[in-house]
Formats: sequence, structure tokens, C-alpha cells
Amino acid sequence: MKRNEFIRKCSACGVLSFLSLTLPDKQPGARAIKTNNNQSVRDANREQITKLLSFIDSDMAEPIKQKVFGRLGYECFHCTNAEKWIKSMNPDGLLEFVNNGKSSRWERIDSNLEKSVLKITGRKAPCDCAYSHGQRPPKSLCRYCCKGFLQECFVTLFNKKVNVTIDESTLLGAERCSATIVIG
Repeated sequence: MKRNEFIRKCSACGVLSFLSLTLPDKQPGARAIKTNNNQSVRDANREQITKLLSFIDSDMAEPIKQKVFGRLGYECFHCTNAEKWIKSMNPDGLLEFVNNGKSSRWERIDSNLEKSVLKITGRKAPCDCAYSHGQRPPKSLCRYCCKGFLQECFVTLFNKKVNVTIDESTLLGAERCSATIVIG
């Protein structure tokens, strides 16, 4: 293995470990936040993490991006209130909630449950991800992170395997973020 390739792979593998370091506790003005498991943690330097994610997005091979950003989406779902929220729903309740205009992120969900397909149309709004706010946000946030988040969301909702396709996203140049979910 070439030295540069070895360094790149080691860097990518260490990203998730880096994100969990306690170094942010030492930052002046760091604020404590609560996670779903009621443990207090310190808010990391968002700019530093965003630049690291941009580096991975621009310099790493697709399989590495897929693993790192896919896991980021998985963790985002499980470390936020999204998991609790989706567990409080059933498929009909989610469709009603979104299609009656109550969702701040999704405009509508077209459902063809006979064919096990959902088409999610997002609202015309900027990306909701905290790591997308910068001059050149990582495109892998859409390709893999959002995909991983949606996959966990709908696996939890239906208790079945799902396949997620990101149809369009604001970070990839569209007016909105939309996806297709195939159940089963």
C-alpha cells in the first residue's frame, strides 16, 4: 500500500473517533448539550468538523465517503429527537402529518403502499444539516448522510428493510430535497 493511500484511509477511519474526543470540553465558551441518553457533552467546533468533512468529501474514495457519511446520517437519526418522533408515528399518521402541512421539512409524501413506494417532496428551503452551512458544503451530506438518516427513519417506521434514493437536493443544485423510499 502506498504511503499517501495509507494516510488517507487512516484519516477517514479516525474521523468518527475524532468527533467523539473530549477535546471540545477544553474550548473557551464551549456549551453543554444534552443527548437522548441524558449525558452531557460539549458542543464541538462546528467549523472544524465541517472542514474535516469537506476534506473527506473531496479527497477520499467513494467507499470511504459512503461509510463515514452514511454513519454520520445513522448517528444523526439516533442521537436526535428524530428517533423518538418517528417511533411515535405509524405510516398513516406520518402521511397525514406531512400531507396536512404540519411538517417543516417535507411538503408532501405520495404513497403507493401496494407497490411499497413512497415519494417524499421536500419544502423549498435551505439544507437543514448543521454541517452544510459553509462556502462549499460536502456533497456527500446528501449522497450518503441524508440517505443514511432517511434509511434509519423508514426502517424504524416500517420495521422492514428500505432502499433510499435521493432524487434531488439543495446541496446538489435543486430547489428542494426529495427522495424515493422503496420498502422491502
